[in-house]
Amino acid sequence: MNENNSYSEYAVEVYQTGAMKFKRVAVIGVTAVSLVLALMVYWVFLALTAAGAVGCYLTYLSSSMEYETIFLDGTLEISAIYQKMRRKKKFQCEMKSVAGYHLGKKEDAVRLGKITKDYSSHVKGRTCCVIKVNTEKNNQVICFEPGKELEEILEKRYRMLKV
Repeated sequence: MNENNSYSEYAVEVYQTGAMKFKRVAVIGVTAVSLVLALMVYWVFLALTAAGAVGCYLTYLSSSMEYETIFLDGTLEISAIYQKMRRKKKFQCEMKSVAGYHLGKKEDAVRLGKITKDYSSHVKGRTCCVIKVNTEKNNQVICFEPGKELEEILEKRYRMLKV
């Protein structure tokens, strides 16, 4: 790792929680019921069936998802990768706008405030980085899993921001 330009990349697969699984089953169930109603009762239920089909597609995309954290020369970017095919940028900030951070369990970072965005794997006991970012619009508290290289970068270059 070069001191002048720092680079770290880390990806973590999102664990499917019970709420995520319930949401997926509920969307599929509502779509199936609306399709039966559309075929048997009234054609207006086709609109609900179409909306349910879109919901099924979105839950399919989020069923296999991972978050990738890229740190490059003071810029932190978090992207979601759906089905190992589609990438969508979820968060980006400069380390200049970070008011503080905490490495450890996300439950221990209460001094930074309530977590507004959680980009972690949702696995209990994993080391998370919780950062408070001051933006033009509002303050955000972000949680993500950093990886060993980024942990070292944060400890060496940004230790004065540690809470």
